[in-house]
Amino acid sequence: MYEEFYTRGYQVFEDVLCPADVKILANYLIQEAERHNAKYGIEKLNSIGELNTIRSPFVNNSQFINLFFSDFSRKIVKELLGDYAILSLQNAIIVDPNSTHHQTFYHRDLIYQNFTSSKPLSINLYYCLTDYCKKNGGTVFIDNSHKVDNFPENYQESIPKVKAGSVILFDSMIFHKAGQNNSNKNRIGVNNMFTLPFIKQQIRYPSVLKPTGCRSLNRMFGFESLEHINVEEFLNYRIKKKDDQK
Repeated sequence: MYEEFYTRGYQVFEDVLCPADVKILANYLIQEAERHNAKYGIEKLNSIGELNTIRSPFVNNSQFINLFFSDFSRKIVKELLGDYAILSLQNAIIVDPNSTHHQTFYHRDLIYQNFTSSKPLSINLYYCLTDYCKKNGGTVFIDNSHKVDNFPENYQESIPKVKAGSVILFDSMIFHKAGQNNSNKNRIGVNNMFTLPFIKQQIRYPSVLKPTGCRSLNRMFGFESLEHINVEEFLNYRIKKKDDQK
């Protein structure tokens, strides 16, 4: 099922979201970007590379939880990373017509890491809320680059042509970049990144969220992966965990 993911570094799953849901999510993000601009200022956001980036939209809109906690997403995360993977980030990206996103340079989503692993440490499920192609600056990947320590000298670029509602699964260690949107429409997507629990989250979700009634969701948010502040807290946590299993 994941042959392209393991060999090439990425794989496309089509028609994951229905057109109605795609439209609802995309419209919300456009409105949220406008609120961000009014709150923080376009110049300030642009100066820090945050213009038209909406971080953790699920915190304010529960519809976005479905992008990382649906049966589709959970199955992939469990099969590739196991039961204890956590949500590292959820970021939405809007690239305006005839403009360039700030990440038009090759990078890994586990930034500054130059090594390889025999198994994935982190994966991304990127939901395309518009069509993605070369003309509108769809994601550019360097095939097989998740298998090499450093940026390859000789490489093959590929730009998958992806329909709105589809998902790009990729290894977070593959080198990739955003292209320039030369179309007359917005390009919109939502990136969900999952890691093994020893890798820090971009935002410490347990500090901004309350535990839910679902243990699996709490685990994905990172509630079961927090470091302990002292020995007493560590021991009490172990005792409570043992009692809960009785």
